[in-house]
Amino acid sequence: MKIFTKKGFTLIELLVVIAIIGILASIVLVSLGGARDKAKDARAIAEMSQIRATAEMIYASDGDYDNVDCTKVDNGMKVLCDDIKTQTGDDVSISKPVSPALKYCASVKLLVKKDTADNYYCVDSTGVAKETTAGCTATHTCP
Repeated sequence: MKIFTKKGFTLIELLVVIAIIGILASIVLVSLGGARDKAKDARAIAEMSQIRATAEMIYASDGDYDNVDCTKVDNGMKVLCDDIKTQTGDDVSISKPVSPALKYCASVKLLVKKDTADNYYCVDSTGVAKETTAGCTATHTCP
């Protein structure tokens, strides 16, 4: 009488293990999408703070906020605005009164929504930096 001893895995056992690994991997990849958006928002918020600091340096040297503009290469604003657009897919909105601009407001739409409403990050010349559900107001301040 021959006694057979099992020395390996059957094809069915291997397929079940591969299927379980595939299901777990898909669950992890889906949850990473939200984390990726939060990371992009965190980077955009940090760069909005840099925009605020740059705007204050412009005010200290010029006496107004006229050069607070996303097209200015010489003061670094263009680089910050371009990177924020790369992260969020949205342009930085900068509002200020007609020259002389003695105040400004800059906002960007973030990727992660709060309670199904759009979420914005806003900085202004009064020192406000916060998340809101709307961009800059007509008075060039954060809501």
